Amino acid sequence: MAQVIDMESVFLDANIFFAAVRSPSGGSYFVIELAKRKRLQVVTVAHVLAEAERNIEKKIGNDALMRHYDNLRAIQPVVQSLANIPLVLEYRLRTCVPEKDIPIVLGAILSSTPILLTLDQKHLLRNIKLAALNLPVAIMTPGDFLQTHMSDFK
Repeated sequence: MAQVIDMESVFLDANIFFAAVRSPSGGSYFVIELAKRKRLQVVTVAHVLAEAERNIEKKIGNDALMRHYDNLRAIQPVVQSLANIPLVLEYRLRTCVPEKDIPIVLGAILSSTPILLTLDQKHLLRNIKLAALNLPVAIMTPGDFLQTHMSDFK
């Protein structure tokens, strides 16, 4: 299990890393900046890091990929292992999220991170079946997270 240090931690989906290097004015960028200032601990899984790298290189290019690598060096994310997944939990997730999103939700749960940040409206944020599982992790956008937690960073 990943070891999360004693500060607010957030689990990041690949689209957050992507958006952070694409737009220097969005919520994803600000979340990464908070992590760089050691105000947040970023947690993720290897699956997310590989997806982010692939999408950044393919869709935005090498300059953005270099910014992404700089971000990763600065924030030093905790990478949650997916080695000991409870089969019952994996089965329950298979009934409500696409295969590619299962490692994201599992990683957030296994890391005991209270918040999963994503921009995936269809499969995660507005997924009624997923919400019905009453998972121990809140799923929200970076903007919603920043609005509800801004006083924590003053």
